[in-house]
Amino acid sequence: MDFFDYGEALKRLVEGSEPIGAEESVGLFSLCGRTLAQPVQAVRHLPPFDNSAMDGYAVRCGDAAQAVRVLDTLFAGDVPDAALSSGGETIKVMTGAPVPEGCEAVVPFEEATVKGDQVRLPETIKAGNHIKRAGEELSAGAPIFERGVCLDPSGVALLASQGMMAATVYRPLRVAVLSGGDEVIEPWQQPGAFEIYNTNSIALVSALQAAGYEATYATLSGDDEASLSRKLEEVLHGCDAVLTTGGISVGEADFTRAAFERLGIEIFFHGLNLKPGRPTMAGRIGRKLAVALPGNPLSALVNFHLLVLPALAKMQGRRACYLDVLLAQNLESVRIKTGRDTALLGRLEGGGFRVTRGGKYGSGMLLPLAESNAIALFGAQSGGLEADQPIKVIALQGALSEQWHDPINRK
Repeated sequence: MDFFDYGEALKRLVEGSEPIGAEESVGLFSLCGRTLAQPVQAVRHLPPFDNSAMDGYAVRCGDAAQAVRVLDTLFAGDVPDAALSSGGETIKVMTGAPVPEGCEAVVPFEEATVKGDQVRLPETIKAGNHIKRAGEELSAGAPIFERGVCLDPSGVALLASQGMMAATVYRPLRVAVLSGGDEVIEPWQQPGAFEIYNTNSIALVSALQAAGYEATYATLSGDDEASLSRKLEEVLHGCDAVLTTGGISVGEADFTRAAFERLGIEIFFHGLNLKPGRPTMAGRIGRKLAVALPGNPLSALVNFHLLVLPALAKMQGRRACYLDVLLAQNLESVRIKTGRDTALLGRLEGGGFRVTRGGKYGSGMLLPLAESNAIALFGAQSGGLEADQPIKVIALQGALSEQWHDPINRK
């Protein structure tokens, strides 16, 4: 087993992952979380017409400090009939209402004084005040989104502002999750004295769903090469990527590599110079991605975030397929063994990062994951970090970035 530094492994994995390219048209109410397969341009101005940003009076600037009479009232959706063709007149406008012809500014109700049928305006009125101009946000024909943008609620709202009822997006990536081990049983089964529940598959399926992918649990496989190969061949027919956990080290019951080799895998790497997560393998079978993660749950989930998520984002066609790196202040000193890259779990707290349990946890544990919301990566020669030292941090639930940022803290 050749051990790859984390950065080299990530590069091989992302560069070897090919976008699926399959497109479909999806309606507006199902677009959130989907990735655009075509660029989008504005078809009308946003706002489409000059309108009032406040409830107030449409006025001419020359009428400042004057008493004016009200001609009309305009509500949002009204068509203006009257115009401010001469001085001494005003028209009430509600928020979102079109401003009438001749309007140079809007004076909020609270800045004017009403006396009978007259309205006294403030002493100074600035041209354009409280008017949202047509095309202020977007002009017709302007680009809104490039291909590869993953739509969030605000993005869907922008499409709705253009009267678009559907968009062309990439179909969701289909990812199968498969766990093995004769000692592993399902959560709904009664455990024997030396059996453990299948937490890896549940965690990975949940993480995939949270990231917007179509995750399939392929059930447990036997702890032998032949049955694992059959199961892998079966699930590969209906997915774009497959994730396995366990059986990828060099023990007598570790058959995952051999099972993948039966199916003709092109291996990108097998073995990481990373703690935790050394027994990890990745490659592709045709255009399908295959990643074998460690059997220990903490290692499997850490490597899923650090390696698998960026690769899947590229396969999905997303522009954002790089780990988003944040800067934080380390809150306590921690010693780190040299010789391997190290991923330390921790919590972001108001701009600071606190290592979970002082770094004293095992790769087979689950609670440290639940106690953490971020990871800090350290190079093989870092040796440790001091309190109050600025460091790079990756949020576990954070969005990916469209630009590459080196996530590793080096000495």
